Amino acid sequence: MDMTACNVCGKIFGASSGSVCPSCRKLLNIVYDKARAYLRDHPKERVNAVDLAERIGEDERLVEILMLEGRFENRGEDAEESDDDKKRKQLLQDLQKNLASMPQKQHETGTYGSDRHGARREK
Repeated sequence: MDMTACNVCGKIFGASSGSVCPSCRKLLNIVYDKARAYLRDHPKERVNAVDLAERIGEDERLVEILMLEGRFENRGEDAEESDDDKKRKQLLQDLQKNLASMPQKQHETGTYGSDRHGARREK
């Protein structure tokens, strides 16, 4: 097993669990939950690691480590849409156009059987 130093506290540990020791991983998860809640509550706000750490009351180094790990996805106004998102939007627009152009059919109330086999004959 390879040994490495924790990126947060510097303690030597078995590197099988990444670059952060298990005790610091728990701390990072708590910071992540706070940061995620803040970003969820302020979706339009664009912040860097220093600003985010200040707003949630945590060490900026912890927020930077989370960002380096890729735990936050950039979905601000400047972020590019993925190809899948573009395809979904296009399909939705096409569907809405098709539905709007279809003539509205007046349905008579009836059952499946009467529609399929005609009205029931009485004896």
